[in-house]
Amino acid sequence: MSKPILQQTPDTELWQQVREGSLQAYGEIYERYWETLYESAYWRLYDKAVAKDIVQEVFIYCWQKRDQIQITTTVEGYLRVAVRFKVLNHLKSEEAREKYRQLAGRELPEITWSTEEAVAGADLQASYHRELQRLPDKMRQVFIDSREHGLSVREIAQKHTLSEQTVKNQLSAALKKLREGLGGFFLD
Repeated sequence: MSKPILQQTPDTELWQQVREGSLQAYGEIYERYWETLYESAYWRLYDKAVAKDIVQEVFIYCWQKRDQIQITTTVEGYLRVAVRFKVLNHLKSEEAREKYRQLAGRELPEITWSTEEAVAGADLQASYHRELQRLPDKMRQVFIDSREHGLSVREIAQKHTLSEQTVKNQLSAALKKLREGLGGFFLD
């Protein structure tokens, strides 16, 4: 398909072509959204290199997992949410925390959600809960105690009368299953 035709093609059709392996359609989606996604990441991080890396990681992931990604809202909304989660994951890292401690006096931008991002976020949340319910009961409870209740491995082991190694194994297995179900994207 020629470049002018691709430029007029709706996102949903482009994404379908990407899922079928079209590099041209993928390139068109990249051209449409790279700059916007980069700006979004930059204004949350104030770091050009990291913002660029995050956007590149999202696009690489989307190409690698194209046959598994089901976009039920808009391509732009999906990409924005993906970048937002990557930014949040980056901010969780110790290196980023230290940088922001040094910038403590600087006013950080307010993070707001567009309607598309809110819908895409809701879709992601629903997918997460669906995948969580697919875990075996004991594994699901161990994961919830760890990630949602903030319990330590030792506390979980005592609560469920398990060895600490069993808890670690259950958490590792749960993360693996959730990564597979969600495409491994948001649980880094």
